Amino acid sequence: MKSDNLHIAISSDANYAKLVSILLVSLFDNNKWANCITVHLLSNNIDEESIKQIERHIPCGQGFLNVYDISDINSRLKVRVPPTISISSYSRLFLSSLLSSDIDKVIYMDVDAIVSGSLEKLWNTDMKDYQIAGVLDDVSLYAKKAIGLSFDTAYVNAGFLVLNIKQWREDDIEAKILDYLIAHNGKVFHHDQGLINAVCIRKMILSVNYNMVTNFFVFPYHSFKQQPFYSEEEMEDGKKHPIFIHFTAGVANRPWMENCKHPLKDIFLKYKARSLYKNVPLEKDSRSTKLKILASLYYHCKPLYYFSLKLRSLVESRI
Repeated sequence: MKSDNLHIAISSDANYAKLVSILLVSLFDNNKWANCITVHLLSNNIDEESIKQIERHIPCGQGFLNVYDISDINSRLKVRVPPTISISSYSRLFLSSLLSSDIDKVIYMDVDAIVSGSLEKLWNTDMKDYQIAGVLDDVSLYAKKAIGLSFDTAYVNAGFLVLNIKQWREDDIEAKILDYLIAHNGKVFHHDQGLINAVCIRKMILSVNYNMVTNFFVFPYHSFKQQPFYSEEEMEDGKKHPIFIHFTAGVANRPWMENCKHPLKDIFLKYKARSLYKNVPLEKDSRSTKLKILASLYYHCKPLYYFSLKLRSLVESRI
């Protein structure tokens, strides 16, 4: 059934609150078809003033902000997880219990991104009995092996997902995810993304336009080894007509930081300029020394860069 009431879920802590605001500016700007956009913010200790700032970025009469306190995420997980990513990321695993029972579907999106196109067609796509819909990811081949998937099983990036909440409840996905996490002592390769790919076996694959991660813009097509994957023509279309630009960490850096080489950084800066953070200066380049070295190799000595990746892949395959 066609619906113009869009539900969006976003997770953040205080460190990324300003990115939530900038993302919302782009979301509303490109989705005027929606009668109402309800933003479900999973908040890990975001202060009250920042919440008010976020709410001010929702155009009057066009949407609402629902805030969910997930500062108890550690206890929800029931097991200690590695501190190598923000624990707020795990909160997306609990959307089927956090959201109201009358919500059957939600689009989850990471905050390090910009919405640059309409979500209308996607929102009105019949999910049938698929548990999630997402874009195939550019990960090492070991990422599948580590969570028990075969080489040719679809593996999606969790930074932009359509969650069939109704199906999650019927299939008791939350409980299955927690059981998997506990069985692996909290150590799952690629954290919550690995959990989602391991447990959600019925995946609808979206066109790559819906989650154009940084690597898709930076690296040549022949460097992507995943199966299944997109054709070169599909990837080129994604570059020309991205709907969700996901500024993932990597050699190009991120557009809210100095030294960013992402080809579409100006789109982010355009929406930043339309937000309440327009006069906030860019952050210092906070990438690790290792990543900065890899970036330098990529832009100045590509053969050595690819050699280093090959060595890393060999090491991973023996873990």
